[in-house]
Amino acid sequence: MCGRYVLFSTTETLVKGLERELPGVGIVGSYASGNQRPNYNIAPTHVVPIARMFHGQPAIGPAHWGYPPRTVFNARGETAFEKPTFRGSLTCLFPMDGWYEWTTTDPEGRAEPSGKQPYFTAREDGEPLWMVGLCKVVDGRLHSTIITTDAPPGMEWLHNRMPKALTPDQWEFWLTATVGSSEMRELAATPAGEGVVRALSSRKADRAVGNVSNNYAELIGG
Repeated sequence: MCGRYVLFSTTETLVKGLERELPGVGIVGSYASGNQRPNYNIAPTHVVPIARMFHGQPAIGPAHWGYPPRTVFNARGETAFEKPTFRGSLTCLFPMDGWYEWTTTDPEGRAEPSGKQPYFTAREDGEPLWMVGLCKVVDGRLHSTIITTDAPPGMEWLHNRMPKALTPDQWEFWLTATVGSSEMRELAATPAGEGVVRALSSRKADRAVGNVSNNYAELIGG
């Protein structure tokens, strides 16, 4: 599951990262101004940047996180393409510098002494993650949702579900795949590979992240 995440990388940084595999990345909508601010406590209903195909070219632009009417912010990769909610969706990627998850045990399986403890998970090298997503225009607004899979080995202690992270060589396929194709379904349903998991690191986050009005760098711990 992924219900809170962090993005402090600038749009310029995201574009440069994507262009390693996807030349000619554009910027559309409000992000073209370059005035985006770091957000250390992104929650469903927030307007967030996503990467998607726009007039045949990859572009980064704004979308509301969550499908109406019930703000569906996660979709199970195994079943998303069978659900009416996601019918007519297109593919997208969610950039994030890490995400939060709450757990009652630490990485060694020991009980957290004070109940549920938030953890922040990110790449150890500081590079942004690119997560699989879907997007669709509803009532004139672009909405988006993050696809999750079973947690891969090494991440089950944190939660039994995990947002599906892609490697750079998979970005173009996901953004240009035929929606509902067997290859696309397989990618959406398969947990992240060992290489992705090895690159991740989790640490205790500040409990204040539970209040969405809190938004500052110290929330991610460290």
